Amino acid sequence: MKIYNEVLDEYVEVPRPIKKIVSLDPATTETLFMLGIGDRIIATDAFSYRPVEAKKIPKIGSYTHVNIEFLEKNKPDIIFSTTGAQKDLTKKLINMGYIVYPIGVATSISRILNNIIIIANVVGRLEEGRILYSSLINALYSFLRKSEKRPKVYLEFDLGGPITAGFPTHVSDAIYHVGGKNIFDNVEDAYFTPSPNDIISREPDVIIYEPKLYRDYEVERFKKSLEERGLSALLNKPILVTKGDFLAHQGPSFITEGVKWLFLSLEPFFVKY
Repeated sequence: MKIYNEVLDEYVEVPRPIKKIVSLDPATTETLFMLGIGDRIIATDAFSYRPVEAKKIPKIGSYTHVNIEFLEKNKPDIIFSTTGAQKDLTKKLINMGYIVYPIGVATSISRILNNIIIIANVVGRLEEGRILYSSLINALYSFLRKSEKRPKVYLEFDLGGPITAGFPTHVSDAIYHVGGKNIFDNVEDAYFTPSPNDIISREPDVIIYEPKLYRDYEVERFKKSLEERGLSALLNKPILVTKGDFLAHQGPSFITEGVKWLFLSLEPFFVKY
């Protein structure tokens, strides 16, 4: 059947039934498992390890490359990719004759929810998609908060260098909905490297740092990095550290785990209505 794809702005001929899936997007991989068809995934990208069962699936690529020999041998019915860094890879696979369905990067919590409906439609798990969507909305409602004075949050990801999030991101959206205010929520870029002076001038109340992978020395390493970048003033602020690749994740568990973590972590820094 033909299903419209807004990224490609065209219809994709999707086979029925879908028996063999390759997912090159961690959020999609998690969604497929939560829709009850994780057993149909024959391969994923190197970063798909949610849920734990996904770790056992062969890893055949990353955001920019994929093992073509595996695809030629196993002939997947459909390949899920994402936008951004995978744009060229998506085009390459389509030109090679594979059925590829790219899923848009989440620019908000609502986009995470909408992607669930899109994926459920593509794989024919309509009822399961509705149930998952509804359960996540109910979970989200329990984490929403208003405040008279929103604590100002500086968020930093370690992605080979300091990267923060601007307005069109799921994490900046989440910070707002749990009662906080991303200090760069007025910036139109999604992810970028902020200047030290810009960070200081925005006077954050709390710092959230997300390493690639949490290790015992990550806090000290981050503090040293702040000093080296002329951000010693931030050392006097509360510093919250995630377990790594946590708030950056755009799958369904961002709502049940990431938003919940933000809600609880910001509790001491705001005043309720």
